Amino acid sequence: MRSQMLFLLLMSCIAFVASATVCEATLPPEVRKELSELKDELRPVAGLIRKKDVAAAKAIIQKVEDRLVELAIPEDERDRNLSSLRTQLERAKASIPISFEREIAPILKDNCLRCHGPDRAAAQLRMDTFNNMARGSQHGPLAVAGNPGNSRIIFRLTVADEQQRMPRNDSALPAEQIALIARWIAGGADFDGENRDAPIGESAAPKKPEVKIVMADGSETVSFRDDIAPILVNICQNCHRGNNPRGGYSMATFESVLMGGDTGSTIIPGKPDESYIVDLTLRQDPIKMPAGQARLKRSQAQAIATWVAEGAHFDGTDPKAPLQSLVPTADEVAAARLSAMSDDEFRKRRTEQAAAIWKRVAPRETARSATTENLFVHGSVPQERIDQISRWGEEQVAQLQEKYPLPDQTQPWRGRLIVFVTSSRFDYEEFNTVLLDRRTPPAVSGHVHLTANLDDAYVVMHDVGDAENSDALTARELLSSVLAQAWLERDGTSLPDWLREGFGLMESGASAGAGFLKAAPARAATALATLDDPRRVFENGTFAPEDVTSVGYLVTRFLVTQGGAARFRQLVQALRNGDSASKALEEVYGQDAASLGRAFLQNGGR
Repeated sequence: MRSQMLFLLLMSCIAFVASATVCEATLPPEVRKELSELKDELRPVAGLIRKKDVAAAKAIIQKVEDRLVELAIPEDERDRNLSSLRTQLERAKASIPISFEREIAPILKDNCLRCHGPDRAAAQLRMDTFNNMARGSQHGPLAVAGNPGNSRIIFRLTVADEQQRMPRNDSALPAEQIALIARWIAGGADFDGENRDAPIGESAAPKKPEVKIVMADGSETVSFRDDIAPILVNICQNCHRGNNPRGGYSMATFESVLMGGDTGSTIIPGKPDESYIVDLTLRQDPIKMPAGQARLKRSQAQAIATWVAEGAHFDGTDPKAPLQSLVPTADEVAAARLSAMSDDEFRKRRTEQAAAIWKRVAPRETARSATTENLFVHGSVPQERIDQISRWGEEQVAQLQEKYPLPDQTQPWRGRLIVFVTSSRFDYEEFNTVLLDRRTPPAVSGHVHLTANLDDAYVVMHDVGDAENSDALTARELLSSVLAQAWLERDGTSLPDWLREGFGLMESGASAGAGFLKAAPARAATALATLDDPRRVFENGTFAPEDVTSVGYLVTRFLVTQGGAARFRQLVQALRNGDSASKALEEVYGQDAASLGRAFLQNGGR
């Protein structure tokens, strides 16, 4: 019996070995030979790339790939020659330099330019041209050639925290796109276009014919600058601007207006009957442009036809400049309107604004108000509490004025600053949800909202009570904090979160030896422990909303101890003037952001 079992086991082993041998040799000899020959064909690829003959290298790779498809070898085939060829093929493909213009620019145009384009440069970063990208942002360089792991763009695309990850308020980029950008950086982050100051991707786009610009001579009855440009900017550019203008027809500049779109010339100077733009806006039945919007007034369409008939002349200064430079923006129009208001009109507007905002946020809550020299307090707490908060607020404004005097004793906030006070936590969170479309961390009970030209100027706080504890400021301390933040940004200039909130806490009047301030280092410790680069201490957006107040307080206090209040005021002014944090720190403190960040971290935030 035992010998029979041994025999069966031996036969099983022989069958297994035979089976393995068969699996090892399933490909016909002639196919295995061809696979070896294909590997030999791939060998010149590396040399061709070193010689920058990328086209020849790609042709070899394509030939090998095509032949593999023709051989129709199963994906699960384990032949060693095949595995080796596939590995060599992938390496060859990975060695092909990534084209910035053809491969990287389309990703950036689709995902980045809405925040980092010519119309908006968040964090002082523009990515609409390669030279603008090379300048980096207020936080430093965008990419470190040859080192994707130390490149800020890769960090911002891959960071787990959605508040920091880019694109902001959108899904993360697909992994293959991030990998492509990383490969481009690893390969040297080179530019393969024709003009570093041209819009990215332009070199890869089909070239449009040059246009002839004819300047106005004064005989025209219709002015492009005064009559046509406002129509194009305020109506037509809704569809015909940006990275993917409708029909390929961009109206971003006067030059692009004359260039036309995918279907050819849209404007033929002197020939309105042959100009597609006149047909679309004036003659077709029904009128097709603007699409999906109210029609142009007939007088506007007729003005376009007359301008074309008169030769489509240009009476601006630079036909390559954005058309917006010829037309006041909505913000500029609003700024002019606000500037024209008298002080009494502005104060009346502010009280009406407070009532309208409160109605949007808490329509079922009755609001009470109190007016002081600098503040308009409005909220759902009892009237005696409103009056008390008003007195506290004016006392804080007086203290700020004494420590940080304004020129000529001017009023800090034109028309007064609105102070919204909610009796319930729910109503406070509604200010963030309804007006700003953002979440409210549990640790946050007050915030500031000032816009350019003080179109909006208010602070919001939840009445947290008067009991002192280590988890929250008292109501008076919270009020003093948000008023100090509003004082810092009193002209609508946006400053880094850590600076604004750190200054607010520093000027809150809270006791340094007890309560909330005493616990600040412990609250900040976890956030500071995660930093991998000391420069990031001063970068906006580094810390979560629930951490930024405590960390900002420690950073602000550290900077004050480094150079005193006078130097700190110089830093604030530099930032208000538009300098990046890194530039302002180096100019004021004589050290770069990395050195100051290291000193702060080594000091333990004390």
